[in-house]
Amino acid sequence: MDYETGRSAMVFYACSPPGETLRGFVGGRGARQLRRAVAAGARWIRFAEAPAPDDELDRLLKGFVERFGSPPINNAGLSPGRRRGDEE
Repeated sequence: MDYETGRSAMVFYACSPPGETLRGFVGGRGARQLRRAVAAGARWIRFAEAPAPDDELDRLLKGFVERFGSPPINNAGLSPGRRRGDEE
């Protein structure tokens, strides 16, 4: 994907609360946003556990914006809850 200051394959960052599995996120509340990410060109999911998922998501998004000049395409314009992968 082309971003303001470079190219990245990343199109969406999300997080889930402790105890929610990747399978639960993919098959549940994150399914709609993941379908949108696939439509935007995503082909891989990277999953990592973090002791504070919301803080880690904020760190990743901030770093992405600093490096590429804008958030990943599927995170652009999302409210904090939707940014995490919550449905509204």
